[in-house]
Amino acid sequence: MTVPVVGSTLDVALWLFDQSRRDDQHLPAQKLQRLLWIAQALYAAENHGRMLMPATFVASETGPTEPTVFHVFEDSRPPIAQHRMRPEAENFLSRIWRKYGHHSPDYLNRMMSHNEVYRRAYRKEPGTVIPFETIAKHFTTKPDMGSQVKTSDGRILKKWVPTAKPVARR
Repeated sequence: MTVPVVGSTLDVALWLFDQSRRDDQHLPAQKLQRLLWIAQALYAAENHGRMLMPATFVASETGPTEPTVFHVFEDSRPPIAQHRMRPEAENFLSRIWRKYGHHSPDYLNRMMSHNEVYRRAYRKEPGTVIPFETIAKHFTTKPDMGSQVKTSDGRILKKWVPTAKPVARR
């Protein structure tokens, strides 16, 4: 187990919620859940398996869910004070927000439905806890989600490289 960079998952959720308000966007509970999962997974991928936040994700019907955050943020932002995060965590979350914050909850749910770690846990039994070690291992040994472009049905798009040989000029 690693020491998380951010002391509370609620602080990350509050940061994402406040960022959505700054950008004048609505942040539904499902979208918040997907962004938390993406942040945890990509932080592990970029930082050799290090944990961003002390989150416990379970495999729910719609995707990986952090049940405590889901319960607290189900209706709106709770009146909880956010603790200041390290600049590295804020910078990382800013990148996650810029890359994924504009996507709809449905798009993010479809993206999650193709994730091996989530699917394996859900097939085992809905509500199964997904251990951080499993998340970290998967995302540190696979190309990170940010380097792949997927279609809505889960196919990975590959870069087109021309195969024609150069023509000799006279």
